[in-house]
Amino acid sequence: MKIVFYGAGNMAHAIFTGIVNSKVVPAENIYLTNRSNEDMLKAYGEDLGVQYSYDDAALLKDADYIFLGSKPHDFDLLADRIKPHVQPNNRFISIMAGLPISYIKEKIDTTNPIARIMPNTNAHVGHSVTGVSFSSNFDGKAKDEILEIINAFGTALEVQEDHLHQVTAITGSGPAFLYHVFEKYVIAGTKLGLEKSQVEESIRELIIGTSKMIERSDLSMEQLRKNITSKGGTTQAGLNALSEYDIEGIFEDCLNAAVNRSIELSTQDDE
Repeated sequence: MKIVFYGAGNMAHAIFTGIVNSKVVPAENIYLTNRSNEDMLKAYGEDLGVQYSYDDAALLKDADYIFLGSKPHDFDLLADRIKPHVQPNNRFISIMAGLPISYIKEKIDTTNPIARIMPNTNAHVGHSVTGVSFSSNFDGKAKDEILEIINAFGTALEVQEDHLHQVTAITGSGPAFLYHVFEKYVIAGTKLGLEKSQVEESIRELIIGTSKMIERSDLSMEQLRKNITSKGGTTQAGLNALSEYDIEGIFEDCLNAAVNRSIELSTQDDE
């Protein structure tokens, strides 16, 4: 299997690093390219053993999967660049936010299969939850191969394309929302009089430990919370204070705002 990455930015880097580390595809079968930063490509080659090239005809020849990782506003230029070299066996995987499959197909002027994926930055540690949608002409074998690739850097969530807006909000932007909550927790903890460094280290370990509890337990998060909440104890007192605020409503507003912005961006790109 030959995989090509157009664009080697932060998210693409997380993806191809995950693929290399998982050994799903040999490093020498992964090819990178970008607009002009050859030093970056050389560094990735030395670090991971991947290949790089600026020869589009050579890159697309015999390529099974081509990741499209340019900035969305740069995609039209990329499409013009690769259009003359597209081969019948090429299948495209877009990691560009907001660009529908129909738009990508039109700009590349191809009937080749196209998938859209929405990973998040947890791909860096092999724990991205990645939404994926396929064009109707993807066969089962190719789907399975893409899902195997995605599982190399996390887990796949197959959805209809119009549901990628929701996936973008919940999991794509999700790490930033949780980081924000953790930030505020650190600030509040510091106000109790402890050193900031102590609070930050304690909460970092708290988050890691809580995540491992969720990962290793078959219990729901609700039940895990109940298991450490003694009637009349300190945890119950803190939860009682939290219940004075509409936390669920706050997160509903947060996610709806992200969904609406994703839809707006998609509409803008269709115009």
